[in-house]
Amino acid sequence: MIALIVPCYNEEKRLNLDTLVKHAEMGVEFFFVDDGSKDRTAELILSYAAKYPFIHLIRMKQNVGKAEAVRQGIVELQKTLSFGQEDWIGFWDADLATPLSEIPKMIHYAGFYKDPDAIWCSRVYRLGADIERSLMRHYFGRGFATLIGELLKVKSYDSQCGAKLFRPKTILKGFSESFISKWIFDVEIMLRLHEYTIIEYPVTEWKDVPGSKVKVYKEIFRVFFEVLRIRKKYLRPH
Repeated sequence: MIALIVPCYNEEKRLNLDTLVKHAEMGVEFFFVDDGSKDRTAELILSYAAKYPFIHLIRMKQNVGKAEAVRQGIVELQKTLSFGQEDWIGFWDADLATPLSEIPKMIHYAGFYKDPDAIWCSRVYRLGADIERSLMRHYFGRGFATLIGELLKVKSYDSQCGAKLFRPKTILKGFSESFISKWIFDVEIMLRLHEYTIIEYPVTEWKDVPGSKVKVYKEIFRVFFEVLRIRKKYLRPH
């Protein structure tokens, strides 16, 4: 079984549920978390949930940010489904910048490793891959990866790609506690799961979809201070 949390905030115009339905044969359960949207995001999802039993909606009373929306979604889906150790739980960006067709490729790729506990998509420019990403987001991403590599001793090439799968045994450690950051919580998950095996899967396709709620050029200083707070919490001297 695969269960995906899909956080949504004012995604009515970007949410392509028809594409999602086309991938129903993969057997994925989708749990959309409406994070206090002010448009008709929730109504759109409900209209599909009425027709397709693998689509679920969780509604937040107010906007809490992506990190808490994902965390609350995972808490709620565990009340709905029972998981075995061979199942996967994850989260996926609503804009489908990483297409759902990458899921079976991720799982196949994981077979080259010895029982990985999590698979994280990574946007690596390489021959044979179709990665469409703005230069600003690319350079911000590389700068961020360098920053967290130096300050947090994290070796991830691309921790912020919004497509990730986890084995159920990692969920308690990774998601039981609230995150410091609303947006770069992926790094916190990595630090919480330092005893587990996380692998990065280089996606074959990724599209930079217009309409992102995060304006990277406005976030640089806030992100830097959040990294410092994360460092203080997780890298305490022993």
